[in-house]
This record gives sequence, structure tokens and C-alpha cells, in this order.
Amino acid sequence: MEKIVIDDNRSYDGYEREVYGAYDLDGNNVYEFELCTDDGMTSIHFVDYNGCLDGNLMYNLEDEDDCDEIGIEDGDEIYDEILTFVNDNGYDFIGEEFE
Repeated sequence: MEKIVIDDNRSYDGYEREVYGAYDLDGNNVYEFELCTDDGMTSIHFVDYNGCLDGNLMYNLEDEDDCDEIGIEDGDEIYDEILTFVNDNGYDFIGEEFE
């Protein structure tokens, strides 16, 4: 598997966007991710679909406690890597560029 894979069937461009895919953390741990942008603010979460009985567990890559819980030392680095990959592969905004 490539390090980052996008499921473009559930993605769209515009001033709001959602991009879903997978991130291979270390060759043994692959996490599904959700990237959501609303009004220029982007969040990226790893999703554990089997995390709990009443719903999915979401791990915010910008939250140090969430990252510690799943053994990630630098969530900001992974966040930047995923965001760059998504933008470089055509899932950026139409009409206006946000960072």
C-alpha cells in the first residue's frame, strides 16, 4: 500500500470539502482518515471504526493527548503530510486558496 491513499468517491471540491482515505503509519498500522474543511479551517482525524460500541473513535491529529493515545509522536507532521498530499492531488478548493 502507498503511504497515503484517497477514496475520491466520497470527496468533493469547493469552499467546504471532505476527503476520506487511509494513512499507513509504519507498515503495520493503517488508519482511515477524515479531512474536513469548512470556511478555511481544516481538521484531520484518524478514525477507529471498531473503537467503541456506541460509535467511532476519532483521533484529532492536532490534539497531543489523542496522538499519545494511539502512539503518534508528532501529529502536526502527519497532518501537514496528509494536507499537502490532498492539495497536490487535486482536492484543493475551487475559486479561493486557503492554508
